[in-house]
Amino acid sequence: MSIWYAKSLHEYIEMIGYIFDQQGDTDRKFPLWFRGNEQTDKYYYLDPKIYRDFYLNTEKNLFADSNDYGTLWLKEEYRYQHFVARNYDKVSAMPESYIEWQEVMQHYFSETRLMDWSESAVVALSFALEAYLNPADDHEVRYKRRHNSPVVWVLNPVKLNRIVYDCFKKDLGLVENAMNGIQKYSAGKIYEMLRKHEEIYFMLDDKVNGGVNGLISLSGLEALRRSKGGNLREALENENMNPFFYLILKYYSEGLRVDVQKLPPLAIIHPHHSARIHEQKGAFTIFPYYGDAGQAFKGVSPYAMEYMPLCKDCLEEIILMDAWNIAEDLKSIGVRRSHLYPEMENVTKDFENFRY
Repeated sequence: MSIWYAKSLHEYIEMIGYIFDQQGDTDRKFPLWFRGNEQTDKYYYLDPKIYRDFYLNTEKNLFADSNDYGTLWLKEEYRYQHFVARNYDKVSAMPESYIEWQEVMQHYFSETRLMDWSESAVVALSFALEAYLNPADDHEVRYKRRHNSPVVWVLNPVKLNRIVYDCFKKDLGLVENAMNGIQKYSAGKIYEMLRKHEEIYFMLDDKVNGGVNGLISLSGLEALRRSKGGNLREALENENMNPFFYLILKYYSEGLRVDVQKLPPLAIIHPHHSARIHEQKGAFTIFPYYGDAGQAFKGVSPYAMEYMPLCKDCLEEIILMDAWNIAEDLKSIGVRRSHLYPEMENVTKDFENFRY
């Protein structure tokens, strides 16, 4: 992971080009995702909101005796129940699965295991500089303008998902945990299949399939589950289910508990359920159901991607040294806060306060 410094929009775009080259390899240039943070303190770690009370010691990550169910699961399920009960009539494109509802919840400020990224470097920069693009001039906005240290994080999502695949093909215990109860296939057999046939189960021939390789839709896998009548075990035993996708559903959707050091977040694409998500070019990392991290990461969040050894090679950090100048550059090319939040009141505020 490298740290870059930008003082202008020109330098920022130039650095994105350098990172694009650096994160590639001899055969391919990978797509990049971006996340703009207004600050760099503990409330802006690269971790999802639902985990933050655990490392801030305001809540314990507890578990039932020797089971995979615990505090985190209940936190998530209560929020899901309340959000759906109160917002079912407000969703224009109805989510088809629990995991799709998580995406909608994330964009409307509920705590989830998802963390937002954007496929647009300009969108992420706009989020980092939101206080400087905001036409309002109240106390909160003025405080942010004086004290913020904005930053844009850059993620290589395909490299991250390859690391997820590598974790499964290197750790038989992860496979065994997910294969419990499957009769025909032994965990050892799946483990060997993953080790020998990455070109079948994860990375296709890039010359033909480069536009789709390595990026996963968890909601699409849930649709696949429904198409097979919900019986993934039978599909796996009959060899018409990708074992890597089976493992993803077990750990990232169903809720198998895993240690922080054993499995990183997964980069996923999702259906866009609102104009806001579409305008923000939304993409996500989804975190598995992590167990109690203990004292392994003293002083920092154990759930933050920038402190996970498995994630560091996928990340780059761009610190914005002159926020006012870069914000002015953005405004000069037509970027407005209402591009992030396209609701009518924000569009009105932009043109009424353009003089600012």
